[in-house]
Amino acid sequence: MTEKLTLKKLSEELETVHARVQELEQQLERKLEASLEKAVERLKTRIESHKTPEHGTSVDTEYRQRLIAEEAYLIAERRGFQGGDSKEDWAIAEKLVNHRLMEKAAPAKPKEPAKRPAAKKARSKTSSLAK
Repeated sequence: MTEKLTLKKLSEELETVHARVQELEQQLERKLEASLEKAVERLKTRIESHKTPEHGTSVDTEYRQRLIAEEAYLIAERRGFQGGDSKEDWAIAEKLVNHRLMEKAAPAKPKEPAKRPAAKKARSKTSSLAK
């Protein structure tokens, strides 16, 4: 005997499917966040493991290109590899990497000594007596 599909039954099925989809979305979101955190940590480790050049020296081109490629990949990964433009990702990544490299290469600014207010000139007794 075949079961009749009623609106009530269909509605219950739809709610079950909807709940399962929400569960799956939450699981996927947690996995994406974990993957992103791991990728960021790997990138930080790679950046820290490479010795940054002293101020006034140039950065190895291959090293810089690798940093840009990794950063562009992370940008695309953050948006779930959906939409976007790889050239735009590369340009953004290039700006970020250049900024980081410039910050690391810039010499530390020396601290200026605290300025003291100028001492008031004392009037000499002779000048006040002369008046």
